[in-house]
Amino acid sequence: MSLQLERFIFLRNSKTYLFIRDILIPFGFKLISRLFRDKIDDKLIIMGGYGGNTYLDNTKYLFDYFNQHTDYRLFWVAKSRKLVKELRLKGYNAIHALNFLTIKLLRRARYIFITHGVYDLLPIEFSSKSTIILTWHGTPIKKIIFDEDLEFLVYKKWGRYFKLHLRYNDYLDYILTPTRDDTEHEILSNAFRVPKEKILALGYPKNDILFTEDEKFVKKLKLKYGIPDKIERIILYCPTFRKDRSLRFSISKKEFQDLENLLRETKSIFLLKGHIYTQNINFEDYENIMIAPKDSDIQELYLLTDILITDYSSTMLDFSLLNRPILLFPYDLEDYKKNRGMYYDLEDIAPGPLLYNFHDLISGIRNIDKINKEYKQRRNEIRDRFNKYVDGNTIERILDFLKIKYG
Repeated sequence: MSLQLERFIFLRNSKTYLFIRDILIPFGFKLISRLFRDKIDDKLIIMGGYGGNTYLDNTKYLFDYFNQHTDYRLFWVAKSRKLVKELRLKGYNAIHALNFLTIKLLRRARYIFITHGVYDLLPIEFSSKSTIILTWHGTPIKKIIFDEDLEFLVYKKWGRYFKLHLRYNDYLDYILTPTRDDTEHEILSNAFRVPKEKILALGYPKNDILFTEDEKFVKKLKLKYGIPDKIERIILYCPTFRKDRSLRFSISKKEFQDLENLLRETKSIFLLKGHIYTQNINFEDYENIMIAPKDSDIQELYLLTDILITDYSSTMLDFSLLNRPILLFPYDLEDYKKNRGMYYDLEDIAPGPLLYNFHDLISGIRNIDKINKEYKQRRNEIRDRFNKYVDGNTIERILDFLKIKYG
């Protein structure tokens, strides 16, 4: 890990930083927001996501659909001026978070959709008349939020004194999940400290796209991501988030060359997408190994993917909807369980074989046809366990539940 990255992580976890982020800033915004009336506009919907820095995941797909199929006033709130400009060029209403108009709109919104929490937008005092939905972004396999004990380290001490009401149960009305499993609902309830009545098993809006049968759309995606015409198979590697944001498994030059040779033989591309630093490995000498752009929409990549490789990520559960082969590469399983913690035994929920070193991973790719047949029933069992609905109608279910008219 670089010295600069270590310094950044240290500052981000310092008590001073957390006090400013979790106490002073929200307190200031709440005071300011009280200057604005909370007279609700029943036709106003606000969305944001990923801390306000990107246009991806569940809220992206909701926003696109709402713009095309409803007559509501829609605004996307972002902290990136570049993103605001890009969305406006698409014909969407987008507004920068640090704007008095944003606070006014948030105070009046009938519905508010977010992916992570109030910091997707602003930590204001929301109207009790607004309905706020946390779409979240993946079925928890690894421990999250309060179970991980990373959130609200300072808030626990000072939050009630300042009456900030930043805990999820203070402002959330619903949390989306794709699964009917009561164990999963219990996990979400405990992790967010919300009652189970707030858990909505309607599905993830982002997964509706996985049921598209538009071949022209898929061809456009291949052009968008620069996949050469000669490529017949795409292997997508999505490692889950790690605190040091790096790949820690060892790869010899011989293993890299073996992978490259296998990719050439099978006319395949090995595409990396995830929380990784590209400087850890140099791919310049390998024609068939690529890194996906940082702003890639993983749902679009799923549609192109023939084989998924992941570890502890919920990508395995989303991708299971496509019924395509999955390989698990949990090279640091024991260390990860110790330092992060998991809700499930990985073997119990694995939709594919567990491969612990790069040599075995290459072997798994080489024998993927055999693995595909062996694990087909298993994949379907995992799919049905973690997806209450296996269709492309999640957004319509959400709109029906909220009584939002569309057509």
